[in-house]
Amino acid sequence: MTLEEVLAQNDAELLAKLPSAELARLFWRYKGLQKSVERDNSFWSSTNDNLKQAYEKLDEQERELARTYAIIQDDLSVAQNVQRALLPRMLGEMSEELELAVYHKQLTEVGGDYYDFFRLPNNRYAIGVFDISGHGVSAALITAFLKAQFMQVMEHFDSPQGIVEWVNRTSFDFLREVRKYATVNLVSFEPDGFRYVSGGGYGMLLHNNETHLFEKKNHFLGLRLKPYREFSLPFSQGDLLVLYTDGMVEAQNAAGVDYSVRRLNNLIIEHRDAPVQEIVDRCVADYESFRHKDFDDITLLVMRKKGNP
Repeated sequence: MTLEEVLAQNDAELLAKLPSAELARLFWRYKGLQKSVERDNSFWSSTNDNLKQAYEKLDEQERELARTYAIIQDDLSVAQNVQRALLPRMLGEMSEELELAVYHKQLTEVGGDYYDFFRLPNNRYAIGVFDISGHGVSAALITAFLKAQFMQVMEHFDSPQGIVEWVNRTSFDFLREVRKYATVNLVSFEPDGFRYVSGGGYGMLLHNNETHLFEKKNHFLGLRLKPYREFSLPFSQGDLLVLYTDGMVEAQNAAGVDYSVRRLNNLIIEHRDAPVQEIVDRCVADYESFRHKDFDDITLLVMRKKGNP
């Protein structure tokens, strides 16, 4: 009878009858199993200790991450408040001449879309709409930088061409160094019309029964050191002027179809006689029903000329 047969029967008498060689074999097999069990126990004990330490370390890292995230959120909240404070309030003379509605939404807490109202040396005013490349904090910092540049130059020039060329020239090296650029639509108003420079962005004028799209033959801020071309259009009582960035028109639906400039412009033309706030609300509602998700920062300004002051 073999050792395996004895062990299978678990019979003490049979075990006693085994030859010494079989007993020795049984003893050493038992010792081998014992050592194997001890190694396994040691391994799992060590593994459990390591897992416990790893868990404790991971737990501490998660707590540290939560603390860091809270600090970042606090900083972003402050940055958001600062950027919100940078957004302009309508100038008194503007409110006398323009009926104005604005939709402005950043993709994240802070962003790169920016609009502003400026006083000019000739006792007139200007409106600018800008879109800085990228999103988030870096774009927001460039926004603050460009706002300071435009505020500084407004005291010295009254033409959009002169203003934009000065800002591009003084900002060029900095923007190239940080690898940023910005679209610009700057409009300066006169009693019976306006002048504008468009380097990216979108502009549309509805004058009487005519539709004028802005000439987009200029380059972005920070891309080239070349002159800008200035254009002029009539602007009389009842006319509608629209300025916007690409965030709305380049957003897509679930099928990957763009919302498009044509769709937005046609909607504005269709409701051109409505109050400007209603026009903006219709555009936003139509956009939100179309798009799958927000793609970019969004700025849309719609204004109507009330009449000569």
